[in-house]
Amino acid sequence: MTALTEDIEDGVVGVGARLPAHRDLADRLEIGIGTVTKAYGELERRGLVRGVHGRGTFVAELQRRSRDIADLSINVPPPLLGDRLLANTLTALAGMLDADAFARYPDPTGSRHHRAAITAWLHDQGLDTLPERVLLTHGAQHAVSVALATAAGPNGVVLTETSTYPGAIAAARQTGQTLVPVEMDAHGMLPDALHSALTQSSPKQPRTVYVTPTLHNPTGSTMDARRRREIVAVCRAHDVTIIEDDVYSVFRPRNISPIARLAPERTFYVNGFSKSLTPGLRIGVLVAPEASTAHAASILQVTSLALSPLMCEIARRWIIDGTARHIGIALRAEAEERLDLAVTILDRHIARVPRSGFHLWLPLPRATAEEVTLRAAQNGIVITPPAATTVDPKATDAGIRLCLGGPPVPLLTDALHGLKRILEQPGFKGTRT
Repeated sequence: MTALTEDIEDGVVGVGARLPAHRDLADRLEIGIGTVTKAYGELERRGLVRGVHGRGTFVAELQRRSRDIADLSINVPPPLLGDRLLANTLTALAGMLDADAFARYPDPTGSRHHRAAITAWLHDQGLDTLPERVLLTHGAQHAVSVALATAAGPNGVVLTETSTYPGAIAAARQTGQTLVPVEMDAHGMLPDALHSALTQSSPKQPRTVYVTPTLHNPTGSTMDARRRREIVAVCRAHDVTIIEDDVYSVFRPRNISPIARLAPERTFYVNGFSKSLTPGLRIGVLVAPEASTAHAASILQVTSLALSPLMCEIARRWIIDGTARHIGIALRAEAEERLDLAVTILDRHIARVPRSGFHLWLPLPRATAEEVTLRAAQNGIVITPPAATTVDPKATDAGIRLCLGGPPVPLLTDALHGLKRILEQPGFKGTRT
């Protein structure tokens, strides 16, 4: 049945085609009719075929196969929180919550005991700070938006990698900020390229450098300690601020410090729990330079009154009881398995394998990347379009980001095989030499 599945997915057996009767196929393949019935049932469960009473089994239309669509465009970790853990947490919190806390507006920056717990978690991520410096936001995306507004203002300049996090691109453009792409290599943003870009920009405008030094989104590159020091040196020489997006800190090697630890006087540090625990825990963290904390807090207050106390209490409990740390360990192990799976299937099409995490990058000419994205969608595979991660709309070099964490492993396996078939069709070439 594997061959039949592939023929249907590749369009060799077209929509509406009638499959052989159960008994005819069983006789032809010299297998039991029960085996064929079971196989047809599995194909129908996956939405690839549909049975019509009295007429037979037919290949389904694409829109009828939604259950088997593999979404590799959303960068989330696999669901590792069990129902029992969540139920036990909520049950325990039911006896601890103070009804008075729901009768008033909380502190817009987060209550002190919640910020104290998250400060302890940040220590585990390699950043030492004080609870009063920690601002809690509605997810890391919100923290990035607040940092951009504080550091660069409505008409400032944001220097970032040639390809970067789509949310940062959208936030900068929405506020009228100018995005300047900076070349990068296997270790991240190039210091010389950053120096050149800063030299060419006007110091009269507010300027900030937005970087994702650990598991850069979308390429998966990680800056080593030397590269981080070099980037800090360039930023100090030009007296510009840094926004460090460290949402993948759970995957950062323990011997490498965050940039905010190297340059606390100019770094806006962003983190959150969507990549290290679960996407449903919408809590972001922003630690601004001491001189900018009050300004960042005022911007936070006008963009959001406060986080849900219940959501913060869940995070606090999971930090204190060790759940957050244990899930981090499990995520690193799961990332290794899924990356190994992707490398095994895609092989030469992967230019560089990330250290860890749940996304990887296939560099391609932009036109090719767009064609691959379209063909993948036609085969039920959703991937991030190259325009979403490309800073310069006119750039000819781009690529496709594959997010490996969301789909179940069987569906992910099928999707990666489907992408391999697309990449190996005439007109496409592997990316690794």
